Amino acid sequence: MPWPAEVERGLVLTDNAMGVMTRELSPPARRFVELAAGAQRPLLEIGAAYGNATLPALAAGATVVANDLSASELAVLAEMAPVPDRRRLVVLPARFPENVNLGDGSVSAVLAAQVLHFFDGETVDQAFASVFRWLEPGGYFLVLVMTPSLSYYRKFRPAFEERLRAGERWPGLFDPKLAATPDWRDRLPDRVNLFEKSILERCALEAGFVVEALDYFCFDEFPDEHRTDGREYVSLIARKPGQVVVV
Repeated sequence: MPWPAEVERGLVLTDNAMGVMTRELSPPARRFVELAAGAQRPLLEIGAAYGNATLPALAAGATVVANDLSASELAVLAEMAPVPDRRRLVVLPARFPENVNLGDGSVSAVLAAQVLHFFDGETVDQAFASVFRWLEPGGYFLVLVMTPSLSYYRKFRPAFEERLRAGERWPGLFDPKLAATPDWRDRLPDRVNLFEKSILERCALEAGFVVEALDYFCFDEFPDEHRTDGREYVSLIARKPGQVVVV
């Protein structure tokens, strides 16, 4: 069962109105795949969708827990995995973070690409705290989130910046359907939580992570109509302090 056709260049639509999966890997997703070959423990991808990062991580030799709200997307992922890799794939249809329960220190890296920007602030904080517990010492949390520079969300930037100046903790909470074009309105959830570098960095530091990289990003294979100023996304590579324990 192949991935669904692209709805726009480089964009594969999810089946549960939770935005898109990109065919191209973001910097956090590429780092996730790089870590796969030497991981001592399983990796976790949150919001794995059809597996653009999980599949190459499996190919690199890792055991991967692929989590998503959509069981049907995970079924496509499982079918796309080569037969020799399937014994190292665990599919976990569940709502993250509240319905995902892993042992403390049980995973080597966690990827959440285009996931956290659909959460309210309390759930974002819970996500960072949960991932910190689940990671082994020296493990990595790899994140990609949207900013107000992404295409139609630019309409929200003046209000976002005003809230940010006023000291609001979560200035990016909006209803994305108020700004979406008609062809995208039904493809989005009812809430978006837009980020900037300072917000994502704060989340990581408050949870106890060391920030190794924090950068703006936009995909090369991305529709021109959704590009603006090169700050469409923020990517984070954060590490849990400590040394990896080899067992």
